[in-house]
Amino acid sequence: MAEKYIIGVDGSEQSRAALDWGLARAAHTGAHVELLHVADDSFLSESVAFLSEAQKASEQMLAAECEYAKSTGFTGEVTGTAVVGHPIVEVEEASKRADLVILGAHTGSKLAGSFFGTRAVKIAAVSHCPVAVIPLHQNDEPKPGVVVGIDGSDGAKKAIAFAAEEASLRGVPLIAVYAWMPPLTPGLEYLWSEDLVASQRASAEEAIAIGTAGLAGRYPDLVIDRRIVQAPPVTALLQAAEDADTIVVGSRGRGSLSRLLLGSVSHGVLQALTRPTIVTRA
Repeated sequence: MAEKYIIGVDGSEQSRAALDWGLARAAHTGAHVELLHVADDSFLSESVAFLSEAQKASEQMLAAECEYAKSTGFTGEVTGTAVVGHPIVEVEEASKRADLVILGAHTGSKLAGSFFGTRAVKIAAVSHCPVAVIPLHQNDEPKPGVVVGIDGSDGAKKAIAFAAEEASLRGVPLIAVYAWMPPLTPGLEYLWSEDLVASQRASAEEAIAIGTAGLAGRYPDLVIDRRIVQAPPVTALLQAAEDADTIVVGSRGRGSLSRLLLGSVSHGVLQALTRPTIVTRA
């Protein structure tokens, strides 16, 4: 059964970047595409007339984006849904019927109240499926590759599994990054001897070996570039992404409080958003 991608659209150039990325991916994977436009009802009167007009405007926007999708030459299945509601709530609900939600990243749109970008982090935290957030511009022409962080957590394990399959399907390298930093205790820096640093590095090598164990057997043609970096995790991932075109990060899951929080690393990577970034589910 083919996968299904739901792509948030609002007519802006940022959402068009996400739409282009999603269509290109769907053309490669054979996924079905559903475009979703949400007119944010928090900006609207509750009167039936206002809501009816909002629904009509949402449907017109959706029709225009469906036409744009067809104009790109995409030959796969494209459907659309136009709703009036709260974007986070509506996209969370839509994510139940998707394998991947794809969003642009920006601070507004030409249709006030319908934007996705400023809420991408929150949507990624509550989604029932992985969420890809796509930057409008990239500062360079990235090399093909998938970056993922390793830290032993359940979220990271899910991210590694997703990233490895992604890299294998695309036939690109997997860059597995383990970042570590010595405890920064003022006045105790002298305790960090060469032996202690060597011990930390040995622990890091063990952790990255465990984190990538089994991947070679599962994906025999996958090239795995294991990197141990002495730097904060967000910095390490962004640096590694200079040699790749995709970043995969984990989330904390969907428990009561954790579902509202991505975690500092995922949040930091999305805030920088130098590359298309996919947030997996824990």
